[in-house]
Amino acid sequence: MQQIWFGIGHFMQKTFDWFLTPFGWLPPVLFSCVLGFGAIYWMRLQGRYNRKAKEQGGML
Repeated sequence: MQQIWFGIGHFMQKTFDWFLTPFGWLPPVLFSCVLGFGAIYWMRLQGRYNRKAKEQGGML
C-alpha cells in the first residue's frame, strides 16, 4: 500500500516540477487573484441578497 502512495506522490512531484517550475510565480499569483476576485464578487452578491431580503422582510 505504501508503494502505491509513494508512486502517486512521485508522479505528482514530477508533474508539478515539469509543469509549474518553468512558470515561476505565475501560477500562485493567478490562483490568488482568482480567489480574491471571486471573494469580492461573492461578497457583492451576498450584499445584494441581504438588501433584497431586508426589503421583502424575509431576513430574521
